[in-house]
Amino acid sequence: MKLWDTLKSLSFRLFGKSLEPYAEYFGSIKSDIEMSGLRLSLVEYVYIMFFVSFLIFITEFPLLSFMLGFFTAVPMAFFLSLTLALFMSMLTFFIFYSYPALISGARKKNIDGALPFATTYLATIAGSRAPPITMFRVLSQFREYGEVAKEAKKIYTDVSVFGMDLQEAMRKTAGRTPSAQLKELLWGMTNVIQTGGEMSLFLREKSKGFMQEYRRSLEQFSQRISLLIEVYLTLIIVGSIFFVILSAIMSIFSSGIGLLLSFLQFLIIFLVMPVVSVVFIIIIKSVSPSM
Repeated sequence: MKLWDTLKSLSFRLFGKSLEPYAEYFGSIKSDIEMSGLRLSLVEYVYIMFFVSFLIFITEFPLLSFMLGFFTAVPMAFFLSLTLALFMSMLTFFIFYSYPALISGARKKNIDGALPFATTYLATIAGSRAPPITMFRVLSQFREYGEVAKEAKKIYTDVSVFGMDLQEAMRKTAGRTPSAQLKELLWGMTNVIQTGGEMSLFLREKSKGFMQEYRRSLEQFSQRISLLIEVYLTLIIVGSIFFVILSAIMSIFSSGIGLLLSFLQFLIIFLVMPVVSVVFIIIIKSVSPSM
């Protein structure tokens, strides 16, 4: 958070109150900011977006102008450096604009992966007739549950430190969590508290439902990864081997293009295949239902 606080302070010093009227145009990312856990308001985040993008521009423009000045004429160097600096600045702005949604999605995945096991643990605690606030206090101490433990800590902190009512704290967290399953669980727990129902019975039923959903997600993941492995082996491994063998045969009969084929072989083996492999790893990790 120190980095965010520093960026926030510098951005407000630079822009003052000039950007506040424009913050409303970025309302589409407000919910993502709240669910990402960044602890920044929409106005603060908009200021940081503009500040970092502006910082990239004023840093890269003179640096690129100086470097390109050695290789081309001054007018061309100025035009290229201005274009590249603007592109990098706009790319930075787009990354910051998308960042809350990415963080929110990662938190949702982590919560949904841990929730079946965390709910089972809550049901065990509730079976001992422990107060609901104790359940959240104990759950918040288990880092193995990742973002679920952090959400439980928020509820416990709101109640024990800020004196908020437990049901109000649960509704507040439910309104800001990126996970629909956790939202459903917290709202259900508030209803159980209001009606005086059996908390342990409710949590056991919810844990069974979450576990069934988790099993379905694992089955879907196994089907997806089987398809991805087949695509990877067919297109990348077999395709690359076939191209290397075919290009080697062609170089024997066409000596004039031997150097070009060797260069293409080098690109495929040392550039294309590693990059594609990394992309496949990222895709597999993105569809994985793991915690």
